[in-house]
Order: sequence, then structure tokens, then C-alpha cells
Amino acid sequence: PMTNSSQLEHGDGHDASPTGDIHSFPSDAELSRSLIAATATGVLSTLTEDGYPYGSLVSHVVDNAGNPIILISDLAEHTKNIRSDSRASMLVNELHAAAGDPLAGARLTLIGHLSLFKDGQELENRYLKKHPYATDYASFKDFNFWKLNVERCRFVGGFGHMSWMTANDYCIAEEDPFIQNASGAIQHMNDDHADANLIFVQERGGIPKAKEAEMVGVDRYGMTFRVPSESGDKVSRVAFPEAANDASQLEPFVIGLLRSLRNDI
Repeated sequence: PMTNSSQLEHGDGHDASPTGDIHSFPSDAELSRSLIAATATGVLSTLTEDGYPYGSLVSHVVDNAGNPIILISDLAEHTKNIRSDSRASMLVNELHAAAGDPLAGARLTLIGHLSLFKDGQELENRYLKKHPYATDYASFKDFNFWKLNVERCRFVGGFGHMSWMTANDYCIAEEDPFIQNASGAIQHMNDDHADANLIFVQERGGIPKAKEAEMVGVDRYGMTFRVPSESGDKVSRVAFPEAANDASQLEPFVIGLLRSLRNDI
């Protein structure tokens, strides 16, 4: 069954039995909007005249409601399929999956109908900024912008973590403000501040006896850590005192929380 708005709360669908501030996880709708915004390409599936799924790689950008915009040639097979049947889906996934297993990373399938996209200069400019190589053929007469009008969404965050959501839940959710600088912050914390990771997990993450901790995620609501143990890796969640609204708040939020915890120790 599809998930309604009331079910999309922080931490929904997380199966790893996390400890700490478990209610501070983003919703699956927010995770979906962040994932589609952070990716540049996806697999577009259209239907052939015989009704078979046809997959092709496309570049995309999204509008303010998370609907993907693509630039494709009239001569391409997927475009021929679309003109015959506008039903389509798009799959996007994380580029770097945990532990090298592609099925451990997040992925999102958007289902809907494709339609020609006209008079959207701001979005076309955004597309070309994200995909500058496309300027070589964007002005060709046989290339056109199309929009996938999202009707249903399926998010999978790893084994056992999955949910359907309505187009409305997906469209009204916001992408995380940290999506562009999160990976750099995570690497910096793991490379240079392993001691801070341990303080977060011991003091706020619900694992006071942890001996090491690796940051694996950070978003507007808090930080997620992987903590090794004899019984297997554990997930520890540490919330920020408030939700962030801008990318520039990432470093101050992490440092501010660390200072407050060090003062309490």
C-alpha cells in the first residue's frame, strides 16, 4: 500500500534498529527529494510498441516539485516510445554504496507520464548549468526538453528499508540543504576528527561504550554514525538542537553541538 502523509515521519522505514535520537531521521520523501537532486543521471524506462520496458540512460534536473526534466532527441528510441505511450519511470541511485554493495545504497523510482516541456527558460538554464556538455546540442531542432510528471514514488534505502509514497508527499518535501557539502564534511570528520565522532556516539548516540565510530550521513536534522561491535555494525543517530535551513550551517551545527557535549563531560 502507498504511504500517506501521516505515516511519513522522521525515521520511517529504517530497519537497522538505530540508537540515539531515532526520531530525527529525515522522512523517506525528504530522502527521495535529496537523492534526485544530488544525482545527475538515471535510467529512463519507456514502453515499446510491443509493450516491453525499454531502459536508457538520461541526464536530468528537477523542477521545484521534484519532477525530472530531461533533454532527448526526437530520433532516440525512448522518444519514439514516449510519443506512442507517455507512461514512463526513472530510476536514480547513490553513486557510492556502503561496503561496495550496490544494493546497500539508496535508490528511487519515479513513475508518471512524460510531456513536452516548453517555455521553461529558468529550468533549461539550470539543466545546462548542471550538464554543460549539453550546450553542444541543446539548440538542435530535433532535441527537446521533456518532463516526467511524477504520480507515484518508490524509495529503497537499503535492505528492509523501503516505502511507496504519493506524488503529493514527494512534491511537498524539501531537499536537504546539506546535499552538496555533506560528503566533504563526512570525509573530514572521519579523517581528522575520529575523537569527535566517538564523543557524539557515546554522549548522544546511545552507545556509551563505543570504541570507534564512523560518520556515514549528515542532514539538516542531525548526524548518522556506523559503530562496529561484536554483534555487527550498529547505527547511531545524533540530532542537532534545531533543523538547519542553509548549507552554511553545517560546520557551525557540528562544532556547536560538539562544544556543548565537551562542556558536559
